[in-house]
Parts: sequence; structure tokens; C-alpha cells
Amino acid sequence: MENEESIAKSKEKGYEIGAYLLLLATAVIWAFTWPLGRWLVSPEVGGETIPPMIIASLRYLLVIPCFFLILKIKEKNLNISFMKSHWKIFAFMGITSVTVYQAGYLIGEYYTSASDAVVIVSSHPMLVLIFASIVLKMEKLNGMRIFGTLLSFTGILLIFGFSPNVDVPNRILGDILIFLGAIFYAQYIVVSRYFLNKCEKESFQPSSLYIITWVSFFGLLSTIPVSLIISPEYINPILYFQVPERVWFGVAYLAFVSTVLGYWFYLEGVKRLSASRAAIFQNLVPIFGVGLSVILLNEIFDPLIHISSILLIITGITLVNRGK
Repeated sequence: MENEESIAKSKEKGYEIGAYLLLLATAVIWAFTWPLGRWLVSPEVGGETIPPMIIASLRYLLVIPCFFLILKIKEKNLNISFMKSHWKIFAFMGITSVTVYQAGYLIGEYYTSASDAVVIVSSHPMLVLIFASIVLKMEKLNGMRIFGTLLSFTGILLIFGFSPNVDVPNRILGDILIFLGAIFYAQYIVVSRYFLNKCEKESFQPSSLYIITWVSFFGLLSTIPVSLIISPEYINPILYFQVPERVWFGVAYLAFVSTVLGYWFYLEGVKRLSASRAAIFQNLVPIFGVGLSVILLNEIFDPLIHISSILLIITGITLVNRGK
């Protein structure tokens, strides 16, 4: 009996260790997207490239078939009728989390440094609280959560005002675009929570995989026309045969590794642990992101500014979560 209990405990411990490794790998995968994004969109950093929104369109053109295939295999049914009855909210989530967020991410990284970008966007949990409490009344504000929000904002202002990476086309404009992208991504998260709560009264309960698949689909539908309006020359299919190989490498990483694999790793980690314990690993993304940007792109690391900013944001997010 004792032997069986020890075996069970050993398996449970191994299961948890596996979850920690998956979440750690996710943090590294997502952190790498920030120096990669800067390398992709900046000719000065990476070389010949293509417009940022065309990169976003190509990314989701590769992502969509993967998500639909996984959804079909895991859930056996795409449940198109449910999507049709809620297409407006799926379209809104697609526009905010894909089109607008990708514009902020890729265009923003053209103008600013990757280390600035990853620190600023890590504040999105604080933005989620603001929208959830003020707009949809889904969360309650208290002293601890307000103080945590102020700490996170202070960390962002440190980067806005004192980042050492000034050798970029327009640092303030880029930082603002990144922050706007984080704002719209936070809106997507809040609306998706609201939608999941609303669906509890319906016969079909959409999974996270179902939602991300259809959200990505609608995001692609809105991203393609925007990208072609900005860069109408890419209506010509011949231009896609002239896309540099390095760009295809970057797009493939963003699609298959960051979006599909990273999302799967994260879901597996959450399933084995809990959302609150898994969320701790997201705090590693800005730390890894800044480190990778310094190593791979030779960006400047200021211990006082970067460490203070990251600590303020992470402490703020921790206080917000503890204030629930």
C-alpha cells in the first residue's frame, strides 16, 4: 500500500515537473518573439524585409490551417453553427487580438527596441484589470489592486522616459504603438472572459482551443485587407516569391513555434497545474526578452532602468492578483 502511494506521489511530482518545464519553454518561446520581431521588420537590424502587416498576414495564413486541423482532431467538430450565431463577438476579438495587436507589435518594433517592447507589453494584466473592473464590472477594485496598478504604470513610465536604447527610428512613437497594442489585447482577454461566462448558460461550452481558432480566423479576415491597403503592391502574387528567406524563417517561427507550439505548451501547463500558478511563468517573458534582445541584437542593458521597471511591473501584477 505504501509502495503504491509512493509511486503515485512520484508520478504526480513528475507530472508537475513536466508542467514547469512546458511553461518555462513557453516563456522562452514567447520571449524570443520580441528580438525576432525587431530583426524581422527593421532593415537596419536584419536586412532586406517586407512590410510589417504583410508579415502578420503570412503568419496567420500559416497558423489557421494548423488550428483548424488540431480542433478537428481533438474535438471532432468545428461547430460552425455556434460560430455563426456569435460571429460579431468573434470578429471583435479577432480584430483586437490579431489585427490591431499585430500592428502594434510589428510596426512598433520597427520604431523602437525589442527590450522596450517586451517590458511595456508585459503590463497587459494590469490593463485587463482596468477594463474588467471599469468597463464590464467583472472585477472589483480595492486598495491593493489600485496600488499594484500604479506600480505597473510607474514601471512603464520608467521605460518611456529613461530607456537607454535611443538609437532607433522613433523610440517614443514605437513605445506608444506597443502600448496601444497591449491595450487592445487586454480588451480581447476581457471580452473572451465575458464571452465564456455568457456561454455557461448555453448547451455548447466552447473550449479555449475553439475560441482561439475562430478568433484567429476572423483576425486573418481583417488583417489581409488592412495589409493590402497599406501595401497594395502585394496584391501581385509574384512578389511573394521574392520574399527573403530570412523573412520566411521568421514568419515560420512566429506561426508554428510561437503561436501553435507555444499555445499548446501553455495549455498543457495550465491543465497540469492551475491558471494562477501558470501565470507566474509569464513574468519570466520580459526578463528573458530583455536578455535575448541584449545578446542577439546588442541592445543596451541598463541595470537600474530595466531591473527597476521589470520589478515594478511584476510586483504590481502580483499585488493585483493577490487583491482578488
